[in-house]
Amino acid sequence: MNAPADLFLKGMIQVSIDKKVREWQEAGLLDEATGLRLVDYEHKRRAASEQHDHKPPVLVIVGSILLALSLFSFVAANWQAIPDLLKIGLFLLFMVGFYVFAERVRLKTPRYVTLLRVLGFVFFIATMAVIFTTYNLSGQLTLLFWIIFAMAVLHRILYEHVIFSMITAIAAFLAITNSFESIGLILIGIALIVTWVWFHFVDESLDRTFAWLTFYGLLNIFGQYIDYEGRLWPLWSLVILHVLLLFYRKQAAWQATYLFTAAVLSIGYLINVTESWLSQRPPSVIEATLLSVALVAVYLIHRRNDLLWVSFLVVIPFALFEDSGVLLAIIIEVIALAYLIRQDVTRQPTIFAFIYFLIVQMTIYFIYVWDRLDISLFFLIGALIVFALSLALWWRNRTREDVTT
Repeated sequence: MNAPADLFLKGMIQVSIDKKVREWQEAGLLDEATGLRLVDYEHKRRAASEQHDHKPPVLVIVGSILLALSLFSFVAANWQAIPDLLKIGLFLLFMVGFYVFAERVRLKTPRYVTLLRVLGFVFFIATMAVIFTTYNLSGQLTLLFWIIFAMAVLHRILYEHVIFSMITAIAAFLAITNSFESIGLILIGIALIVTWVWFHFVDESLDRTFAWLTFYGLLNIFGQYIDYEGRLWPLWSLVILHVLLLFYRKQAAWQATYLFTAAVLSIGYLINVTESWLSQRPPSVIEATLLSVALVAVYLIHRRNDLLWVSFLVVIPFALFEDSGVLLAIIIEVIALAYLIRQDVTRQPTIFAFIYFLIVQMTIYFIYVWDRLDISLFFLIGALIVFALSLALWWRNRTREDVTT
């Protein structure tokens, strides 16, 4: 059957359905609500059938792919001969084309929309790279990374897809890691604003965790910008970020990032306590005291269990007065073991506490005991200590009848 006849037949069927429903309503066989539902159902089914019938032929799809490949090959072969403005225009054309195409197919074929938007974002990156290369802005790569980050945040807010959360996190990581050498105060301020927009307007734990880490990276960059030469700026950054808990009190997974970062910092200080970056100048007693007061105050203000363990970082400023690191190793060892026992006694998940405890053991062994004690003997001693503590806890629970033997 040819196309005009097919369309005419479909139109007649649709008219006949509407007519039949009216006849049934007039005869009292259907009420008005049921009749409207029947007509609406038939119209939707007809629209879906027409959408299915209008899929592009396979040969058209293959031809379009070959045409695109030929265009890309031609552009690549003649890239040097193409004028600069035309290069930028080509990438802009592809970028806009993908976004427009995504909006056109958003209702008909929504499964392709995210892919088209990602391709549009890729061509935005390519366009910016061409602009920076064309106008000799290679020394401003930090600015390029933060522009990409801002655009990724905009995509995450507008399109609300988790793939843009990952893209934004990658862009933030690249921007942070490329900003320690060359970044100005204005750019730091803009980056903080964009990060806050991401943190505030995307109410997802994953995004807020990534945004929190971006905040932390920016604060450490700011410490380098103001030429802070002490040992304690990573801890000060952690204290400053507790301000977020004053405005975002809702319990969420991102808040556990404080505890995770504190654990990483403790391991980092333990590893580098004898290295040059921690020996730039003797620690200030006044600064160490102020930092310790701030860490304790954070816990007293919020009264959260995870912040209690974060507040134990107060030992680090004073432990740094002992340059060998032995005192710091002993204190972190005790804290890790106490945290593991606490999680077990309170029936909380112990997997992360155990991993932290194990990392502390490995760090202490390779830094302080490698040349003095065999590794098997070292871990045997650790196992005996843990078993002794487990036995003591078991006996305590048994005497209190909290558990069954």
